[in-house]
Formats: sequence, C-alpha cells, structure tokens
Amino acid sequence: MRRTLPTLLILASMVAIGLVLTPVLAADEPVPLDTCAMCHDEVAAAFVAGPHGRAMAKVSKDILQRSCETCHGPAGKHVDDPSTTNINRHPSSSVCASCHADRAGGMELTTPGHPRNDVQCLDCHSPGHKDPGTEHMLRLPPRQLCGSCHQQEAAAFQLPYAHREGAHKPFACTTCHDVHGEGERGRLELLGNGGLCISCHTGKAGPFVFPHPPREVDGCVTCHDPHGSVNPRQLKRHEVADLCLECHADVSVNHNLSQARVRACQNCHAAIHGSNRDPRLLSE
Repeated sequence: MRRTLPTLLILASMVAIGLVLTPVLAADEPVPLDTCAMCHDEVAAAFVAGPHGRAMAKVSKDILQRSCETCHGPAGKHVDDPSTTNINRHPSSSVCASCHADRAGGMELTTPGHPRNDVQCLDCHSPGHKDPGTEHMLRLPPRQLCGSCHQQEAAAFQLPYAHREGAHKPFACTTCHDVHGEGERGRLELLGNGGLCISCHTGKAGPFVFPHPPREVDGCVTCHDPHGSVNPRQLKRHEVADLCLECHADVSVNHNLSQARVRACQNCHAAIHGSNRDPRLLSE
C-alpha cells in the first residue's frame, strides 16, 4: 500500500504526457480519403467517380486513398480542427508536378510565357473534384480557354480567311499547340522548314532541290498568318507583290511594277514553295 501513491503519480504523469503527445502523433499520421469524406462527402464521391480519381484508382487504391493529402498537404490538424487556415486549399503547380513531372518539364523551354506570367496548372485545368466534361480536364474547351488570355489570336479566327476545320469551325488551339512542350505541337517555335504545318499541307512539304529560302529560315509563317487574315490564303499582305518585295526589293528592271501582270508574281514564279527543276521557281 505504501507504493500506491507514487504509482498513482507516475500513472497520472504518463497519462498527462500522452494527452500532450497524442495530437502531435495524430497530426503526423496519413489521413485517407475515407476520413475526408466524412465531412466532404459530395466532393469525395465526385472525385472518385471523376477522371482524376479513376486514373488514380487504376494505378493503385492506396494512391487514391492518399490523394487528398497528396494535393492539399498534411490534414491531421485539419481533421482535429476544421479550418481554412490549416489546409492547402489551392495547390500550386509544384504539387501537380509531383505526379505529372513529364507534363511540366518542357514548359520553361517551349512556352516560357506561361511560367513567366505565373500561370498555374489550376488556371487551365479543373482540380478533378468533379468531371468538367472536357479533354484533359480543362476548365473550358481549348479555344475559349486559350482565348481568354490570347485574345488577339482568338479574334483572328473570325477574320474572312481563317484556319478552320471545314467551312465554319475554327481549329482547337491544341490541334497545333501543346503548352507542355511534348512532341511537334509543343515545339512550334523550334521547328523550321514548315514545322507542323506540313503534317497537314503535305503537298508543300518537299524536299525540294530549289527550296524557297524564307521557308527554310522562319517556316510558313514568313508569308502566312497561321490563325487568320483578311487576305486570301491567310497571306500577310493583300497584294502578293507587296509580300514578295519585302525580300526581293532588288527586282530586275525588266519588271515594271506599274503593270498588273508583273505585280502578280506567282503567274510566273508558280513554284512558290519550292521547285525541283528551276532555281527561279518558275515551275515545279
């Protein structure tokens, strides 16, 4: 009986220490999606059923269970004391890159304007709490989404001669561009000699024995506006001669530019994109 009091004091001390340590240990323990769903039931259910959750579950159910903390950070304190101040409500691009490293790696090189202007992944993509109904979980269809920033390019598709799929439907921006820097579509600025254009305009691809030099330097956009133009064939100038004279200012004196037939350069130089027979591009 003499040991009863000291024993009780020791036990009381251990309980007190346990009470202090328990929240710290709990905060360090992983919080699964099922726990988050106790409060965020609708969000969790939509996430699991959506494309982001389905993709995670396809790899591993454990990955799906860790998904909330993977994006929003440690949630132990949030579980004990739900508050907007102890959870990462808006994950940065670095969080997305922890899984999608292959998609983030090329942006600095191929589309530096996005990182430079602090465009975040979630500015363009839905976080996946619900299915946005768009390809790649974009917040909007590509032409509307890209056009919200690139307004000049979006407006060009409304011009009389624009890059359209068929008679009326403008191409989606992602038909030619990949902002993540993957494949040819992600390296438009690095591709010369027609680049991506010749994957559709195969008749202009060549190679030619006598290529048109501007195409070899800056590609098709030397003469054409890729998004749209007020000029036929999306040319940068209304008069073909005005476009040609930007490079060929030293035209021969035999060319009287006051005559309409002379100003129609392509009447004689028919092989504008390149020739296999004539260095003056008079025939293909």
